Amino acid sequence: MLNNIQNLRAIAAYSVVVYHCLIRFLHPGGLELAYIDMLSGGVDLFFVISGFVMVHTTKEDESGAWFMTKRIARIVPLYWCATTLVLVLVYFRDWTFPGTLLTPQAIASSFFFIPHPNAAGHLYPALGVGWTLNYEMMFYVLFALSMLLPARARLAGVVSLITVVFFAATFAGPSVIHEFYGNPIVFEFAAGCIIAYALRLKTVAGFVRKTPMWPLAIGAVAMLLLDVTFEPLGWPSAYRIGVPSVALVFAAAAQDMYRTRARESLMTRLGDASYSAYLLHPIVIVAAVVVFDHLLGDGLANGIAVLVATLLVTAIISLYSLRFFEKPTAKFVRGLAQGLGLKPPRSEAKAPGVLTPQPNP
Repeated sequence: MLNNIQNLRAIAAYSVVVYHCLIRFLHPGGLELAYIDMLSGGVDLFFVISGFVMVHTTKEDESGAWFMTKRIARIVPLYWCATTLVLVLVYFRDWTFPGTLLTPQAIASSFFFIPHPNAAGHLYPALGVGWTLNYEMMFYVLFALSMLLPARARLAGVVSLITVVFFAATFAGPSVIHEFYGNPIVFEFAAGCIIAYALRLKTVAGFVRKTPMWPLAIGAVAMLLLDVTFEPLGWPSAYRIGVPSVALVFAAAAQDMYRTRARESLMTRLGDASYSAYLLHPIVIVAAVVVFDHLLGDGLANGIAVLVATLLVTAIISLYSLRFFEKPTAKFVRGLAQGLGLKPPRSEAKAPGVLTPQPNP
């Protein structure tokens, strides 16, 4: 288990949780807005981690079909349940998730990871945070296609496919495809893949064994703060936050793989449950708002109470969701696929130090 990567998952997920709480009651401008927006960059960190983890955990004898089965088993059950709950809430109380459309096309797009504009014109599904899963699913499909190639060509294959998608979308003209897939954020997945392959090289491993990684991690954080301070907020997050995230993921993974591993902690366990935290926290926020609007009315006290309650409740719910929903449903779907004749790789048994693959936002 690469505990540093799990710790980064926790940081990424809960930075997004804090961002969604703060943006409710703070209305900053200028540099203050840039620093609050930095918290939403947990998504960029997740994408880099996702690229790394897919390479690090996928077996050489694994088929693309089995890879997609595992990804679907991990992502779909919880996402569909959370999306259904949001749709029910919107049907009875449309203020809970403003902008959510209840048209058949919008609902189908939400369930099947297809970018679609909401009532405000933003490319958000019914459960708004699910926009990141549309990117994740795109990456998984491209990664599965790259697995048709010999092992030595897979990195070049997946990076090439991501590049093709980006430029095809860029030149597609004004459209949903252009707006969504023409975002350079897609290259964060490629960066994560490159990190994983680089750390397999003997020269890189030797360098890491001789070189402390903490200066690189500190430098990545400093780079992030400098980028947020001096780069325009309108720049793509892939530039402002993605580049420091690459350095941070490299340092974290390298430390665990070739130097002293981080100990398992509460943060590690929260990182393991980060998918549930990411998907469920918007629903927790709505519940907290209802409670504290009634108890405290408007004001700073309300915002602080919502923030604290959301963090605590999300952490507790996510840990239970991982244990009693995510893992059992994933096991059920994989078993169903095997029952239909889809075979896992012979090397499916976990190797020492392998990180359990999870979906990221």
